[in-house]
Amino acid sequence: MKLGKPKHEQNTKNYFAFRKDQNTFTLRILPPMGELAESGKWSVYHRVEFGHTGTDGRMKPFLSPRVVNYDGMVEVESQSHIRREQLKTKMEAAKASGDLATQEECNTLLRKYNQDAKHYMNAVDLQGNVGLFKIGHRGYQALKAEIDRIRKTDGVEPVGIENGRFFVFSRSGKGRDTVYTVQEYKQKQEMIGPNGDKIVADVTFNHSVDEKLLNKLETDAFELNKVYPTVTAEQEARIVNEGAVAVDEILGRKTQNKTETNSVSTFTQTETAPTPSVTNANQMQVNNEVVNVTTGEVTPQTTAQVETVIAPTNSVSGMSDEDFFKKIEQGDY
Repeated sequence: MKLGKPKHEQNTKNYFAFRKDQNTFTLRILPPMGELAESGKWSVYHRVEFGHTGTDGRMKPFLSPRVVNYDGMVEVESQSHIRREQLKTKMEAAKASGDLATQEECNTLLRKYNQDAKHYMNAVDLQGNVGLFKIGHRGYQALKAEIDRIRKTDGVEPVGIENGRFFVFSRSGKGRDTVYTVQEYKQKQEMIGPNGDKIVADVTFNHSVDEKLLNKLETDAFELNKVYPTVTAEQEARIVNEGAVAVDEILGRKTQNKTETNSVSTFTQTETAPTPSVTNANQMQVNNEVVNVTTGEVTPQTTAQVETVIAPTNSVSGMSDEDFFKKIEQGDY
C-alpha cells in the first residue's frame, strides 16, 4: 500500500496586477496552453461584472454576456449594463437638481456594481512563481508593441516555448493620465571591455519552458477562457433582478463541508474599476479608456467626476440596494 505525507498548507494561486503601492514588476508572458494551445491564444480579454453576492455574502464575479458585433450593433444586451446606464442618468439628474442623497446613492451603487475590463494571460516572475496576469488595454498595447519589436529585430518569439523574454512593466500618473511602458528585461553582466577593463553591460536574457516549469504549470497556471464563470443574458437578468438566491442557484454557494458550485476559480477584485461612461453600442469600457470595437480607436474616458458628499437624512437613507433600484426603474426617483 502506498502512503503519502499529509499536506496542511492551502493551495493558493498567484495573481499579478498593478496594485495601489506597486508601479513596476518583471514578468515573462507564457505561451498558449491548455484549451487555447491549438488556437495560439496567449491572452484573453474579459469584461467582468462585480457587485453581486450570494446568500453567504461573498461576491461572485462573472463575465458580461453583452455582445456587440463589428457593425456596432448590440446582439446580446446585458441587464447589468442597462442598470448602470439608468444609474448614470439618474445621478446626473440628481446632481443638476441638488439632490445630494440620490446623487451619493447612485455613485455608491455604480462603484459597487462595476465592470472591470482587462487582458488576462499566464506569466512567471523572476523567482519562478507562476500566476495569472491582468493588465488594462493601454498596458496591453505597450506589451504588444514591445513583442512586435523583438520579433522583428531579434527574429524570435518572445512569448514562445523557447527563447522567451521577460518584460519590465511600469506605470506612472493617475487615472486618465496614467502612462504604461513595457520594455524587454536585460540582465546585468560583468564583461571585459576592449581595453581589458571590466565593464557592466545589459545582455539579453533568454528563457525557455523546461520540465520543472512545465510541471508547475499543471498546478499553478490558469485556463484563460475559464478564469470567470460565464452566464447567459437570461441568467444575468435573474441575478440582477432576483439577487442572492439567483446568485446561489446560477453561480453556486459554499457550504460548511463542500462547495456547491458550477463556477470556476475567479480573480479576486482588488481594485475598483472606473464607472463606465459608454453609451454607444459600438464602444466598450476598457480601464480608463473607451475602445471602439469596430475601428480599435482608443479615447479617454469622459465620465463627469462626482464629488463625495455627505447625504442628508431622508427617504433614501437606509434603503436596500434592491429597493433603490426599483425606485429608479419605476421612475420614483
